Amino acid sequence: MIGAFYQPQAVLADLSTLQTLPQRELSAGMAEVVKYGALGDADFFTWLEQNMPDLMAQHPEKLAQAVYHCCKMKADIVAQDETEQGIRAWLNLGHTFGHVIEAEMGYGVWLHGEAVAAGTVLAARLSEQLGKTTAADTQRIAALLETAKLPAAPRSLRLKNGLNT
Repeated sequence: MIGAFYQPQAVLADLSTLQTLPQRELSAGMAEVVKYGALGDADFFTWLEQNMPDLMAQHPEKLAQAVYHCCKMKADIVAQDETEQGIRAWLNLGHTFGHVIEAEMGYGVWLHGEAVAAGTVLAARLSEQLGKTTAADTQRIAALLETAKLPAAPRSLRLKNGLNT
């Protein structure tokens, strides 16, 4: 039915497939994991800071915890806003800037997750300028992304709104 929304009855997450990824692809996926910590779950963000090296080394128990937590957060957000009229837009954190980065750098230069990582830092900087977060928050996000071997800024991208990198 066109225009109908149906939530999944189950989600299958086979973590063994992550072992088939090149390191760069694994890192790119971690941009989404960091996003969930940055969405306001301070405890999860701190857990990520403490456990990112283990996640990057693909420790099974830590990966399972992270994937479970991210899936639960997404399900909770989507359940609150199935048609993306409010809180569900939070799931786009880093993506708006990330899409600009991809377009300006040329598609394929960076992986999508790499652009989203840098976009998340730009979104944090914008949030600072709006008085919603602090420079320390942005620094923590950038440091965590860098621990995941992700870029915290695009190379020589000049944005018209003063958020140059």
